[in-house]
Amino acid sequence: MILSLLGTSLLLLSLFTVAGNETVIDVSFILEPGDTYGPYNNGTYHHTTVITKSTLTGIITVEGAGINFTANGYNTQHIKSIFVNESYRFVINPADDSYLFTFDNTRGSLQNSVRFTLEERWIDIVMLIPGLIGLLILVPGLILFVSSPKKQSEKESRIRVQNS
Repeated sequence: MILSLLGTSLLLLSLFTVAGNETVIDVSFILEPGDTYGPYNNGTYHHTTVITKSTLTGIITVEGAGINFTANGYNTQHIKSIFVNESYRFVINPADDSYLFTFDNTRGSLQNSVRFTLEERWIDIVMLIPGLIGLLILVPGLILFVSSPKKQSEKESRIRVQNS
């Protein structure tokens, strides 16, 4: 029974901590005509969580004439000089290491209000280890727990037969 409880505890701990989703960037700014925002300005740089498998999802909302958006980093070849007029959503999967984001209004003649949100979904590979250990402890614990009362009742019936 103790093995079963220990295995279940480790398995549940792993399941609740193995995956996560958090907003890592949420920034708003004004881009004047001829301006560029980023890289390395507030909200234009992100380093993914270490020892995990990550997916980045970004949403850009622009009020004004539109801007150009570029993402630099691993697996961002599809996000170069994208013209964003109202809204743009992108996904980087898998995401790994550092990312730089640039918002460019150098070709525009109007002021733009920009909101940029970046979410990171991750799976912590290290936290899968306690889950695996918990599963390896849980299965034998359940087998011992289920088979233990049967052996006890068989012994009791043999004792009753011998005594009669």
